Amino acid sequence: MRIRARRLRAGLAREDGFASEIIILPGLFLILITALQGALWYLGSNVAQTAAIAAYNNARAYQSAPAIGQTAANQIIDGMPGFLEHPQVDITRTPTTVTVTITGTAESLIPGVQLPPVTRTITGPVERWVPAP
Repeated sequence: MRIRARRLRAGLAREDGFASEIIILPGLFLILITALQGALWYLGSNVAQTAAIAAYNNARAYQSAPAIGQTAANQIIDGMPGFLEHPQVDITRTPTTVTVTITGTAESLIPGVQLPPVTRTITGPVERWVPAP
């Protein structure tokens, strides 16, 4: 019984657990960077959505023009710099509908890593005067 207790104490006195921390820390760092990168993509997506809504609301107004929606979208994107890179605003207005598409890329934390592009599209009716039947 004494020999068994000595072996148990000797086994518990060794520091065998240190190597596991070295293996776990890079994994935790990778998870943290991935979460931060996902948050940046989400913020870029929100900027694109906000710009698309602003462009749509301005371009669909009665007797408005696509250029007015373009200006509104650019103001939103310029007001939130760094979240949406290389933004493109496309507005198509027909007599009955307006379609706004915002595309761009989210900022990357890791140089050289390409994230999926951010694209938001809104389509809806144009405000117009229709005479009563």
